[in-house]
Amino acid sequence: MLNQTIFAISDDNGALPELCAGAKSLASRVIAVVFGDSSAAEAAAGCGADAIRYCPVSDEGAPEDYAAAIAAAVKKEDRAFVMLNNSIRGRCLAGRIGVLLDTPVLTSVGAVAEEDGALICRRMVYGGTAQRSERFAKPYGVATISGGAFEPSAGLPACTDIAQLEGEPEGGIRRLSRAEKKEGGVNLVAAKRIVDVGRGLAAEEDLALCRELAGVLGAEVGCSRPVAENNKWLPKSSYMGITGVQVKPDVILALGVSGQVQHIGGINKSRVIVAINKDKAAPIFKNCDFGLVGDLYKIVPALIKKLS
Repeated sequence: MLNQTIFAISDDNGALPELCAGAKSLASRVIAVVFGDSSAAEAAAGCGADAIRYCPVSDEGAPEDYAAAIAAAVKKEDRAFVMLNNSIRGRCLAGRIGVLLDTPVLTSVGAVAEEDGALICRRMVYGGTAQRSERFAKPYGVATISGGAFEPSAGLPACTDIAQLEGEPEGGIRRLSRAEKKEGGVNLVAAKRIVDVGRGLAAEEDLALCRELAGVLGAEVGCSRPVAENNKWLPKSSYMGITGVQVKPDVILALGVSGQVQHIGGINKSRVIVAINKDKAAPIFKNCDFGLVGDLYKIVPALIKKLS
C-alpha cells in the first residue's frame, strides 16, 4: 500500500463504492468527491472513503466547473492519483483536471495495481488484442476506471469527515435546458448472471425469448455492440465490450454471439462463459468454458422448460 492520497471522483454516486474499494487497497488515504449538496454527500457516506468533499453544482452548471477546485485540492498533496468513473462526463472532467495538473490522462483503465512503489495502470489496446501497462512519471496521475475493475466492499462504517470542497466553480458554459433520455438500462457491472444477446438473434421480437430465459436464471440482459448501436434493439448502456460495459459476472450465457475480440474484451473476466451458436467456427467457442453448437431457437425454449 502506498503512502499517498487517491481522489475517487464520480458523477454517479453508485460508482463510488467500487472506486473507493480499489483506492483503499492501493493507498493510505482516500478522498471521495461527489457532485451535489450536503445531503448528496451524506447519502454517499458508506462508499468507503476516509473523507468526502461535495461540490454543489448549480442548475445551470456542470461538474466540470469544479475542475480547478479539484486540481487545487490535489496539489495540496505531494503525490496523488485521481480516479474517475469512465463515463462521458467522467472523461470530460478527467481531461480538464489533467491539464490543470500538467499530467497525462489514461482512459478506460481496466486494472490498477501497486508494483515497486508505483501505481501501474493496465488497459486494453489495439482493439483488444493486447494489454498495455503504464505508470505516471509525474507526482500526479489521472485515470478513468472502467466499471468492474474493482470489487466494492459491503458493510463499511459511514464517513464522518464531510465538507464542501474549497473553491468556486469556474465555467463559461451554462445549461439553458435539459431533456432526459427516454432510455432504460440495467446495472450490468453489478449483475451476477447475464444473458448476452448477439447478432444471431433474427428479430427484435425475439428478445422476449431472451428475457424469459433471463427471468428463469435471475439474470440481466446485455448485448453486443451491433445489437444496440446498429439494430437499436437495446439501450447503448446494455452493450458489453472494450468500448462498452466491462463485466465480470459469475456466469454469462452468450446467445448468437460471434465472439469478436472487441466484445470478448468486455466479458472475458466472467467466471464462466457459456456459448450457444449454430456456427461451429464462431470465435466465441475459443473463449468460452462451455459451448453448444446448435440453433438457439430450439435450445433456449428447451432450457427455459428445463429450468422453470
